[in-house]
Amino acid sequence: MEARPYPAWPEEVRRRRFAQEFVLRLRRLATNRWVIQIVIVAVLLAVALFRLDFKALAQAFADVHYAWLVFALVVYIGSRLVHAVEWQITLTKVGRAPFFGLFGVLLIGTLVNAVVPASAGDVVKIQIVANRYGLPRAGLVAGRGAEALVNAVLIVVFVVISFALPQVGFASRNLLWLLAGGMLVAMSLAVFAARTLPVEAPDWRILLRLPGRLQAGNRRHWPRIYEGFEVLRRPRLLAIALAFNLFGWIVDIAISWAFGRAFNLQLPLAAFVSVTVVIGIITIFPITFGNVGTFELAVISALSLYGISGHDAVAYAVGVHVFSTLFNIGLGVIAMLVMGMRPGEVFRLRAPKTVAPTAKPP
Repeated sequence: MEARPYPAWPEEVRRRRFAQEFVLRLRRLATNRWVIQIVIVAVLLAVALFRLDFKALAQAFADVHYAWLVFALVVYIGSRLVHAVEWQITLTKVGRAPFFGLFGVLLIGTLVNAVVPASAGDVVKIQIVANRYGLPRAGLVAGRGAEALVNAVLIVVFVVISFALPQVGFASRNLLWLLAGGMLVAMSLAVFAARTLPVEAPDWRILLRLPGRLQAGNRRHWPRIYEGFEVLRRPRLLAIALAFNLFGWIVDIAISWAFGRAFNLQLPLAAFVSVTVVIGIITIFPITFGNVGTFELAVISALSLYGISGHDAVAYAVGVHVFSTLFNIGLGVIAMLVMGMRPGEVFRLRAPKTVAPTAKPP
């Protein structure tokens, strides 16, 4: 029996109702997640109050070399510029957006991630680009997925490099190589799927079992999703994306090293590779809002592999988190001012409608 189609309402009404239902479900999910995150943060802060020596921590901040923090900020801005280039390459088939527009959106999205729970910044980036530059959301989501897959490959590479170093001696090398092999297989399957998927929605049995409105939405959005994975279909684009992503990781390692100089840590470069890896992982999979507590715990654990423990490790972890958050907030606010954006536009679900001017009566 054929699935009953969605009620024959006007297209705009159907889209509005679907968007309202989607937002309602997101709010319920986010509310539950926020409660869990707040509980985790409260527990971590309670532990910190009993374990930290705040006098020693204050002294560590008093001895900071702020010139290195300025250097870290400059390098961080450079990393965002590189990321904007990478994003523009990913959107080759989806649509054209101005480079500095994407750069500003990245800064605003990072600002949202720094102050709002549940990694809302990733959703904000897609919404702003879709509303401002008219790019399809389905293509933007697919493009971000392809970009995340490329980034995952580099994460595995740096995990193997950082934890397989002789002076670390952490984890089984066989396990690390198994992880690298698994990521390589996953990447190969993703490239194969991207190259073999049809341009239009296929008549697969599993898709035909979907409700009528989902089938209609799938047929409407499938071509945009197909375009979003263009970077995985073209070897040249994929090589360029990997190169830019690799350069971005090198820049991130330089930022971690600059923070180390600012907080008087005399460590080999391999230590900051490990720190950058754990920061990258904890950023992709946030447990608490703003990664409060979990960020510090991850960085301290990475530094302990190199014999750094106690107040030096805590000062570095807290310092990196605090100053990185200040960088993100400051740059995000500047981007909003330059782009002429109000806070309401950041979280707007749909672009405002433009009403065509009507002729005045004589």
